[in-house]
Amino acid sequence: MRKQAESSQDHSLSRSWGKTVRVIASALVVCAAGWGLTACGSDNASSAHSSDASADSSAGATSSTSTSSPEESASSTPSASASSDSSNTNSEHMACATTQLEGKLTQGIGGGAGSLYSYIVLTNTGGTCTIGGYPGVSLSAAGKQLGAAALREPGTSTTLTVQHNASVYAQLQITQATNLPESSCKPTAADSVVIYPPNQQQAITITTKSFTGCANSNTPIIRVKALQAGTGQ
Repeated sequence: MRKQAESSQDHSLSRSWGKTVRVIASALVVCAAGWGLTACGSDNASSAHSSDASADSSAGATSSTSTSSPEESASSTPSASASSDSSNTNSEHMACATTQLEGKLTQGIGGGAGSLYSYIVLTNTGGTCTIGGYPGVSLSAAGKQLGAAALREPGTSTTLTVQHNASVYAQLQITQATNLPESSCKPTAADSVVIYPPNQQQAITITTKSFTGCANSNTPIIRVKALQAGTGQ
């Protein structure tokens, strides 16, 4: 009986010890699992924080880039434009002003059939400039325009770059007023030719008594061609 009691007691202790061991083991597993979760949670939080920080930094860089890019593009375009405009300004010269042009009349090629041909020659006495198109031309007497201004002869007009001391010319065809009916022309001796360079409001006056004009402005007798490079000679 005693042996049975001891055996039963030992068996109870063994079972109790086994339970205790299992409880301790379970506790250790739970603890270990808790530590593992805590570590992972810390790592995940750190990783998420880093990711958020990285996302914020990236968003800031993107915003900065997207904001600054248009500004840089906008600022660089005017600069380029400004640089380009400056370059064009340097390469494209100003229009020839009346004050820098010296005018004279020379004998043109042609004649007969009741007309006279002359060349208006304009020489640049200043810096390089540009000129092109048709000059305004009329005869004058006693400081007043005589008759109608010159009609433009159809033709090609180009812009010319005129360096210092270089010249351009335009051909004039002037009908002899004395060959026209006096009633429709009213012939009057001219004492000068008045020339307005293209796009200028100040005229060049060349004194001459070679022409007779028509006082009747309804009878135009002058035709002018577009300016060309050179003197026509």
